[in-house]
Amino acid sequence: VANVGRGFRPPNIFDIGTLGSRPGNRFNVPNPALEPESVWSYDLGIRHSGARWEFETFAWYADYRDRISSRFTGELTPEGRQVVQSDNLDKATLYGLESGLRYIAGERLQWYAVLNYTRGEEIEADGATGPADRIPPLNGRLGLVYQPLDALRIEPWIDFAAKQDRLSSRDEDDPRIDPDGTDGWTTLNMHLVWEPTDRYSFGLRLENLSDEAYREHGSGIDAPGRNIGGWFNLVF
Repeated sequence: VANVGRGFRPPNIFDIGTLGSRPGNRFNVPNPALEPESVWSYDLGIRHSGARWEFETFAWYADYRDRISSRFTGELTPEGRQVVQSDNLDKATLYGLESGLRYIAGERLQWYAVLNYTRGEEIEADGATGPADRIPPLNGRLGLVYQPLDALRIEPWIDFAAKQDRLSSRDEDDPRIDPDGTDGWTTLNMHLVWEPTDRYSFGLRLENLSDEAYREHGSGIDAPGRNIGGWFNLVF
């Protein structure tokens, strides 16, 4: 499977018109003259589906132009905040791998795995290069689906992410991101689904059973601790 794509993103009202304090001791002023960002994207992969094994692997590459970034104007507010303005300053290249695997062990048992890797480079207006903003670390999922009864499905899985300490200068100044990087983490989770008839089903979702303290890279809040949720579906 191969694909070539062309896309663009017009500046939104936040890009154009933000006026006020921003994280990292900054003060943003509007820029109504912003141009759209644009991107060329390419991916190449292979898919296979058999009686026992299913898998897919894709390599991808994205070339961004006219990226909207914050530019320091050199001015300071009376409170000492650095005045910044959004502008079409940078270019960026992002590339990586996305893969998935499923093994059908039998009518009632399946194993699956997902693994993703991304790397990004940003080229600034003066030609300097460095890491792109908020690039996710190596991450993935490993789980199984077990159906001991026709009406009952049990799905435990593990979500994980490696440490991300390859930060851009804006990441390092962002109070949502530790200057030393975001620690890796692993969570244990489970789905329980009971479907006695085609008309209704009950579900239970258990997440972060080990009560791991972690944060998604680039997020402004810590992830929830141990939690539970349930649902009931009725078709009529």
